[in-house]
Amino acid sequence: MRNAIKEALREFYQDGLPSDIISRGVEYHEKLTAATVIKGMRRTGKTYVTYERMAALMKSGVAQGRIVHLNFEDDRIKKIKMEELRFINEVHAELFPEYAREKCWYFLDELQNVEGWEAYARRLVDSPKVVLCLTGSSSRLLSEEIATAMRGRAIPIEVFPLSFREFIRFNDIMGRVPADGFTAAECGILRNAMSRYFDVGGFPAVQDMPSAARISTLQEYVHAVLYRDILQRHKVTSTQSLMSTLDYLLHNYARRTSSHAISGVLKNLAFPSRREDISDYLAYFKDAYLVYPVSVRSDSLAVKRVNPDKYYIVDTGLINAVTPKVDEEKGWKLENLVFMTLRRGVNKINYLPLEKNREVDFCVHNQITGKDSLLQVAWNMVNEEAFARELSSLRDARAATGIDDCTIITWDDEETFDDGIRVMPVWKWCLGTD
Repeated sequence: MRNAIKEALREFYQDGLPSDIISRGVEYHEKLTAATVIKGMRRTGKTYVTYERMAALMKSGVAQGRIVHLNFEDDRIKKIKMEELRFINEVHAELFPEYAREKCWYFLDELQNVEGWEAYARRLVDSPKVVLCLTGSSSRLLSEEIATAMRGRAIPIEVFPLSFREFIRFNDIMGRVPADGFTAAECGILRNAMSRYFDVGGFPAVQDMPSAARISTLQEYVHAVLYRDILQRHKVTSTQSLMSTLDYLLHNYARRTSSHAISGVLKNLAFPSRREDISDYLAYFKDAYLVYPVSVRSDSLAVKRVNPDKYYIVDTGLINAVTPKVDEEKGWKLENLVFMTLRRGVNKINYLPLEKNREVDFCVHNQITGKDSLLQVAWNMVNEEAFARELSSLRDARAATGIDDCTIITWDDEETFDDGIRVMPVWKWCLGTD
């Protein structure tokens, strides 16, 4: 194993950093006495965030030899045991004895794949000469367990697929997005960009792929989550039930979903349908950052019991790759896009049920500013009756909550009503919120 580690490290030092590093604008934090923990779904660009940090270090004068980077999904070291992790420090000192007693930066991808990794990570954090960064695809391993292992000495950073603003920069669509006010040409360019973003999504590696290759690649991302992040880490008794639960979520995203409803579907398919198992599956998908639950806005257990969570998928491009494209789904997909934009901020997000089987899609509390807002999502204003219902729900919610900041997000409509409720096209809203 020592030789395998040496080979992997030498490769890193010989090859250097990739030449195509594009800034994600992620606010990176590090501290000598804490581990920086970069988490998120597979292929969202976590490793490139660490490359960006490495490049910044080297630009500031830190020698590459003071940087240690290993990926524990590398086949050469994939079977490493906890007691063999000490070889990393030994091999690094052998390769660069001049830096053995100096401050060094360790960037370790998917360390949680190694059983007993917590002790090694804690040892690095306790060292006065090591700044540690961990990346991984499991929120449970890299949130709950690392918090225990590090005794609270962890700085979490969550990485998502590209936001709309990042999508514009990544694809070189517009050199600079105006801070306010758009020309007619800029509006057209940004509308076209949103159409592409709505279809392609934000996973970095698929941006320049032809449609067939992109769809196939995104489907493989889902399979990787299922097999690497769930089946290999959890004792799932029925693969069919697990996959059918995911299929249900992918076809019912942005709608209230309960383990009871999924259990009925599995029962009809003659698959194991224990509600306790289904609850576990939902937690596994959340832990792998594939889905995000949103609960009802209420302190009442009774209200929460009759209003189950709504689930949103990590990326609209992924939704397009694994489900049929039908016009009836556009509104739900738009709601999903709005949620993921909100999720990137420091927001507490709930939905708000109303009388007569109505609801407001998002009740948002900004945990930094303390500001509250209500957001409703509607595809357009063409169907006057349907739009009037959305507007009425928002007004009723404003009266019930006292929250004045109310917005309806549509595909391309824009208006401001006399009572201050705004209607905004999603492309403009994303650029103002992101």
